[in-house]
Amino acid sequence: MNFSQIRCFLAAAEYLSFTRAADSLYLSQPVLSRQIAAMEQELGIELFVREKKSVRLTQAGQIMEEGLTRLSREYGTVLERAMAAHLGFAGNLNIGIVEGQNISPPLSDALRAFHRKFPDIRLNPSRHTMNNLRSALINRQIDAGFTAKFVVDEAKQLEYREVGTVKTMLCVPKSHPMAGKENLTLADFKNDRFLTLPEEESRHVARIAEGMKAQNIRTLLAPDIGTLALWLEAGYGIATMSENHALRHHPDFLFLSLPELGDVVEVIAWRRGHTNPMLASFIDEFPDLKPQDNARNL
Repeated sequence: MNFSQIRCFLAAAEYLSFTRAADSLYLSQPVLSRQIAAMEQELGIELFVREKKSVRLTQAGQIMEEGLTRLSREYGTVLERAMAAHLGFAGNLNIGIVEGQNISPPLSDALRAFHRKFPDIRLNPSRHTMNNLRSALINRQIDAGFTAKFVVDEAKQLEYREVGTVKTMLCVPKSHPMAGKENLTLADFKNDRFLTLPEEESRHVARIAEGMKAQNIRTLLAPDIGTLALWLEAGYGIATMSENHALRHHPDFLFLSLPELGDVVEVIAWRRGHTNPMLASFIDEFPDLKPQDNARNL
């Protein structure tokens, strides 16, 4: 029994007419009849009751139809996956994420959609500071990264696609005197100590630091975002953070909106000239928010 015979049998079982089944497969009716007869002879089973103007399945034929329909679907899936592997759509993609950041919709929706399309491609995530993520992309240690636009937009070796916008917010303990108040500004926190990152980490960090200096706000420099988050939990001070930071779900903290902090454009970034077909398909899951301004594709 071969797949040509199976295709003929399933078509005949669907149409209950050898003529219509043959037409659907672009075969002549005698060719289809011979394929089914050969299948019956090989199996030693009568699959159809042949009548003058129609055919109907025998009980054995009904069982064969059910099983071979499943087999045909599985064969198609296996063939697609084998072809995907042949074309390079199998293996690993190394994805960088900024320390402490959560992946939320619509990015998480796109990740799930990609996995459904390419189940044989494994996504290997790794956490980085913003500067280290940029270096990892340039040095090909990771294939793609989710980060802020200002981290990568001046790196000539990199390309990117804008995928969202997130707010920069102020993270304070729930017990803070300003918790629950509205229309707050940095000046309302001039008596607090702010935990900050090195200004060379990004232009965005430097801009916020300038605002703090203008308000004569005390600061404590943390070497990286992981240390900053730990100091926050230990009560060393308060800090500005992305609205997607994991601490937003911490029961002891609140995230407050301040007009001076602004929004940050999120991007997916990759090294220019990358030829990995898996990466091209991965990037295509993330629609570009501003294709007219940033028409960068693989």
